[in-house]
Amino acid sequence: MISLKKWLAVDVSESVEEYLEALWVSEEGGKSITKIDWVAKRLNIMPPSVVEMFRKLEKQGFVKYYPHQGVQLLDSGRDTAKRIVRNHRLVELLMKKTLNINIDEASVCGIEHHMNEEFANALSMLLGNPRKCPHGKDIPK
Repeated sequence: MISLKKWLAVDVSESVEEYLEALWVSEEGGKSITKIDWVAKRLNIMPPSVVEMFRKLEKQGFVKYYPHQGVQLLDSGRDTAKRIVRNHRLVELLMKKTLNINIDEASVCGIEHHMNEEFANALSMLLGNPRKCPHGKDIPK
């Protein structure tokens, strides 16, 4: 019998992962420092709450917060963001290509947080180790 814990990623909260994922997406768009307002709008959260979270994440070593400028992913935050983005894009592909259903972002977002590396690697192999998601964005390795 396989332990359920073995298949679930529980390193950081889903909320933290959402913030880090947003920063990854911003970096993909060419921004090395992401504005607080951009994150607030993307996550539908008030800017003061975003600043509070980024101050916490800076203490944990995930980001560098620059007051009145924005925030930047550090290696630890980038590793977590990369895992979540990979999971997200693999699940999108699973829905679109294998299950032949419309991509439901709410479902994708719910699932992406509960996949560990072993599960993500198995899903990637099942899908033929794809390089792009259905939206044409790179799937991190």
